[in-house]
Amino acid sequence: MKPKLIISFAIYLLINSFFVIKYSSRLSQYNEYILTLSYVIMVLMLTFIYLKVNFNVYKTLFITAFLSFFAFTVYLNIAIDGDALNVDRWSAMQVAIKALLNGEYPYSAIDHLGGRTSNLPSLIFIGIPFYLVNNIGFLQSFAFLLFVFVVYITFSNYRDRLFCLLLLILSPAYLWEIYVKSDLMSNFIFILLFLVIVQNKISKKSKMNTAVLSFVTSALILTRLPSIIPISLLLFKKFYNYSLKNKTIFIITAFLTSAIFLFICFHNVHSFEHFKRHNPFELQNRQLPLFISFITILIPIIYSFRINNLKTLIKSSTFFLLLPVSISLTLSIIKNGFYNSVSLSYFDISYLNITLPFLLIYISFEYTKLFPNEKIIQQSSI
Repeated sequence: MKPKLIISFAIYLLINSFFVIKYSSRLSQYNEYILTLSYVIMVLMLTFIYLKVNFNVYKTLFITAFLSFFAFTVYLNIAIDGDALNVDRWSAMQVAIKALLNGEYPYSAIDHLGGRTSNLPSLIFIGIPFYLVNNIGFLQSFAFLLFVFVVYITFSNYRDRLFCLLLLILSPAYLWEIYVKSDLMSNFIFILLFLVIVQNKISKKSKMNTAVLSFVTSALILTRLPSIIPISLLLFKKFYNYSLKNKTIFIITAFLTSAIFLFICFHNVHSFEHFKRHNPFELQNRQLPLFISFITILIPIIYSFRINNLKTLIKSSTFFLLLPVSISLTLSIIKNGFYNSVSLSYFDISYLNITLPFLLIYISFEYTKLFPNEKIIQQSSI
């Protein structure tokens, strides 16, 4: 059993345990720590059973779970009244899109809880199709489809695919994302998809259009600042090895893409003073201090030279995304205490969810070593 695998699975349980502790603490009739322990035991037992029993119908179970949960996400987004939620990510995106389409400065728009959006331009653009169908929450349903697609192309058999899908469905952290119509984890599912597709092309030495690659890279970086971490792990070595011509094409395309996207979202700002008070960087800095984000971006750039396959890319992305969030959470716990930081929202634990898409894929690469059973592994490789 690999220590790194045990740590990764423990991190999965820990992230989800934070959500169980936080939201079950609001139910006076239950003890949040007993419920959390029950959740952990349940996941461990289900994992043990999954590894020890050959169900022999993995494809059927995968398709059934996929379609059922997708229908559930659609139903939940329709059934839940967003205005009744005490979380405003969905409405922050909605009012920003509305302002942008009306020719107004999107970062001044006030959502249903009196907040403003912290989304960078590309994430606002991504939300426009769902705004036009009058339900921002459908972004989460769409992102779920993308995650299932990533799982399908990453793993070669339905046993592995189903396990990864079940980890997602059994995650209270992800269920919270769906319930409150949050775009945070969906944002990083888009980035995960980009990583998997491009790394597979790199591994196969397939030719990629430099301008297109630069455009998509720039667009994804302009969703949230931490997106730079996995993207730099993926592409910095490739960029370093580019010819001078390709470097120039990449840089010019990235500059033009960023300039256009930023101009669209920022050109209606009233003044520089208004920009300083109302901008997405100031809001993102509250939960993930910029100096921590920038420091933790430098290490992945150097580490990118050690990336040689998809597994190491996913593993490294998980670690380096978790690093700044963990540092911020630790500092909050030291300053405010565990209960205040987690249960009373002094720290937004949902930022831990940026690591989940990568963490689930990495665990699913190695999960058979949690409770090894060679006979079952061989029988289920279809």
